[in-house]
Amino acid sequence: MENQFKNIITGKHIILRKVEVGDAADIFKWRSGESGKFLRQPVGYSIQGQVDWINSRTDKEINYIILSRKTQEKVGTIGIYDVNNEDKVANVGRLLLNETYLGTSNPFGLEALLLCYDYLFNEMLFRKMTGDILATNTGMVKLQKFLGMREEGFLEKHVVINGMLHDLHIMSIFKEEFNDKYKKKIDFLLKSFN
Repeated sequence: MENQFKNIITGKHIILRKVEVGDAADIFKWRSGESGKFLRQPVGYSIQGQVDWINSRTDKEINYIILSRKTQEKVGTIGIYDVNNEDKVANVGRLLLNETYLGTSNPFGLEALLLCYDYLFNEMLFRKMTGDILATNTGMVKLQKFLGMREEGFLEKHVVINGMLHDLHIMSIFKEEFNDKYKKKIDFLLKSFN
């Protein structure tokens, strides 16, 4: 069954727009920099490799560019992938931000998570969302646990990044938990950006 993902999702601070080939250079820059240090890098990663990756995406996922509503600037990416329509389960991840915004107080990543989860649960009517987070990405692990995700598994030495083995947290949240807890907490955090 083909997914009919929305190409545009609008929030208060950001707009999520489906990734296009013209975004490849920006994604390459973010993924090759500090923001991409928690993602696997293909051997020989290049702008053309990013173009090829964008063109190879199937209807089982959608990747978004995060745009600032105020400036229309591209500020990052996020994706919904490994979509399982039969079980109503999907992953959300691939969150990258422009290095300008790393370590600064901004609503971009928080609202991107909120919009993707809300879309997945309350429009696509999925029942569960999962994601994997590198153990070295301690800030994201703590944030997701604080917001209400739970750890379902821990995979030792599971991924290789830059020739080093890394552990992986397997996190999840159900629709009810998202609506009852996660959404309220993230809305509270986003109020500081009004």
